[in-house]
Amino acid sequence: MVQYSKGFDIMLTALYIHVPFCNSICTYCDFHKEVATLAKKKRYIMALKKELQSHRGEYDYIESIYIGGGTPSSLPNDLLIELLSEIKTLINLDHVIEYTIETNPNDITKDLTVLLKEYGINRISMGVQSFNEAHLSFMKRSHRNHHVYQAIKNIRAAGIDNVSVDMMFSLINQTMDELILDIKEVLSLDVNHISYYSLILEEKSTLYHLYNMDKISINDDDLEALMYNKVIDSLEHAGFHQYEISNFSKGDFESRHNKIYWTNLDYLGLGSGSHSLYNNERHYNVASVKNYYEAIENNLSYQTSYERNGLEEELMMGLRLLKGIDVLEVNKQYSVDIFKKYDKLHYFIGEGLLELSDGHLKFTRKGLLLGNIVFGHFLEG
Repeated sequence: MVQYSKGFDIMLTALYIHVPFCNSICTYCDFHKEVATLAKKKRYIMALKKELQSHRGEYDYIESIYIGGGTPSSLPNDLLIELLSEIKTLINLDHVIEYTIETNPNDITKDLTVLLKEYGINRISMGVQSFNEAHLSFMKRSHRNHHVYQAIKNIRAAGIDNVSVDMMFSLINQTMDELILDIKEVLSLDVNHISYYSLILEEKSTLYHLYNMDKISINDDDLEALMYNKVIDSLEHAGFHQYEISNFSKGDFESRHNKIYWTNLDYLGLGSGSHSLYNNERHYNVASVKNYYEAIENNLSYQTSYERNGLEEELMMGLRLLKGIDVLEVNKQYSVDIFKKYDKLHYFIGEGLLELSDGHLKFTRKGLLLGNIVFGHFLEG
């Protein structure tokens, strides 16, 4: 058990580490990231190692490590080794069940996969997004299809069996035929996990600004719904089960790490822009690489905390999972009757967006397509 300064005992089972660097910036992305000089990357990794060390003794129960970004695989191998070596020194990897790193296909060389395997990483999350090279070019993706196929070969040759691929649908001007070809290609990779997201125009992204200047248009809701249904039907037919709004798995290869987020369990986030949850509080690190490493170098504060709305998060995160939420358990935990507090829930059930089955409140297939309407009610409540 880990005791924090306020005297609460908790058990951390998940660690997230943020690497906010990319070799280029995709047009749809609004994550905390940047293209940086080698000198800046070196200072960041030194600061990140110092933050890792500051939590020494709190890693005894870690079962999941997730290195995300940005694009962690864009780090030069010597800096990546520095980071992975520090993790290996501080954490007993024999206890870690799932150890993930995010990558781009064109970064996954034979040397990199051997390195990752050597340092205990057993799960690769690879951003593919599409197999249509015109769409890849428009999104400013740096890889092409041959990189994806070679990456899979390199990963398997290194003996890493747990591979997740990120895909996107309802891209700008994407047709249903193009989506069908994308689905066919990703299924041909024979991976065991696929995350399939709809394109969202995030406020800080290039696409958002192009849309506001009327330089691009987006698919209408009906086409996006048809595409989403096509994704679900095709992946389920191929042996995947959908366990979350955008995530599909074969067998037992569901993302252990992300399920910790969706079930509101405690986790620790390190690095600039990272978030944590413990002691019933949310904590987030400053989302500036320069401010982050300068604060750590000078022993200054770089973290902000705020109290969470546990019930709201429980509902919004729990409903992302296809199994939904246990109504009695939630009511007991928060001393509430959610059907009285959120009076539209009966309406959503009547409209076929939600269903109550075996004590669990969950989305219907129709509700998965219109989830933001339901989530908006929780924010209002």
